[in-house]
Amino acid sequence: MSDWIDEGPSEADLERFNRKHDGYCPECSSRVYDDAEFCPDCGLQIGGRIMPKPRVQREAQRRLTIVVTVLILIGFLSWLVF
Repeated sequence: MSDWIDEGPSEADLERFNRKHDGYCPECSSRVYDDAEFCPDCGLQIGGRIMPKPRVQREAQRRLTIVVTVLILIGFLSWLVF
């Protein structure tokens, strides 16, 4: 039995082979190759479907969009009423 452990791609490999852009696993937000079949950290079958931003960043951006939309709607409705 071998003591070899797959640590995933090195930073140099990611820079060298990541042709499109940095990619992130949609499940755990680990950096992956743009054409990866499986995430090296969580094992999710990606099949090349990577996210351009980590999950936390996408969720924060979505929440900010919702808050801004609600504030605009409140402002518009208050302008109509008064």
